[in-house]
Amino acid sequence: MKTLLKVNKLRTLVLATSILTIAAPTGFAQGRRGGGGEGRSSSSSSSSRSSSSSSSSRTGSSSSSTGDSNSSSSSRRGNSDSRRTQSRRNDSNRVSRDGQSSDRSSSSSNSDSRNWSRGRDRDRDRRRERDRDKDRDRDRDRDRDRDSGRHHDRDRDRDRDRDRDRDRDRDRHRNRIYESTRVYNSSNYGSYRYSSDAYERGYRDGLFTGANDGRRDQNYDPERSHFYKHGDSGFFSIFGARDSYRQAYRDGFLRGYQEGFQNWQRYFLGGSFHR
Repeated sequence: MKTLLKVNKLRTLVLATSILTIAAPTGFAQGRRGGGGEGRSSSSSSSSRSSSSSSSSRTGSSSSSTGDSNSSSSSRRGNSDSRRTQSRRNDSNRVSRDGQSSDRSSSSSNSDSRNWSRGRDRDRDRRRERDRDKDRDRDRDRDRDRDSGRHHDRDRDRDRDRDRDRDRDRDRHRNRIYESTRVYNSSNYGSYRYSSDAYERGYRDGLFTGANDGRRDQNYDPERSHFYKHGDSGFFSIFGARDSYRQAYRDGFLRGYQEGFQNWQRYFLGGSFHR
C-alpha cells in the first residue's frame, strides 16, 4: 500500500514536472508578446536582475573609475608634491649657490679692498720715504754748501796768505837779483868774441821764462829753470870755450828773467808770448 502511494506521488511529480516543462516555453513566449503576468514577472525579474547586474557593473566601473581617478589624482598630487619638493630643493640650491656666490663676491670684494688698502699704505710709505730722502738730500746739500763756503773762505784766506808770501818772496828775490844782474859789457868776458851772442841768447830765454813764471804766479826763482842750470842753450863748437859762453849766457838769462817776471802782462797777450 505504501508502495502504491509512493508510486502515485512519483507519477504525480513526474506529471507536474512534465506540465511545467511544457508550460515554461509557452509562458516565456507570452511574456515576450506581452501576455501572461507570470512571464512578465519572470522577464521583469530577469530584467531587474540584468539591470541590477548592469547597475552593479556600472557601480563597480564607476567605483573602479573613481578609484582610478582617485589613484590618478593621488599620483598627480604626488607628482605635484614631488615637483614642488624638487622646486624647493632647486630654490634652496640656487639660494645656496647665490649665497656662496655672494660670499665669494663679498670675499673677493674684501680681498680687493684689503689689496687696495695695502697698496695705498705702500704708496704712502714710499712717499714718506721719498720725502725723507729729499729732506736728507736737502740737508746734505745745505751741509755741503756750508762746508763749501767754509772751504772757499779757507781757500780764499790761504790764497791771500800765499799771495802775500809770494809778494814778499818776489820782493826779496827781486832785490837780490837786482843787485846781481848785469847789463852787458864785453869787458866782463875778456877777449871772448862770442859773448854778445851768448848774452843775447840767454836774455831771450830768461825773458820768456820770467814772463811765464809771472803769469802763472810762480815764485821769483830764475835758478829753478833748466836753461839757467845748463847755461849752454844755443852753443855750437865754433863758439869756442864753453865756460865763457855759459857765463855770458847766464848773465843774459838773469837779466831777461827779471824783465819778464816784472812785466809779464806786456809779453803775454792773448795767451801767447810776444817780445
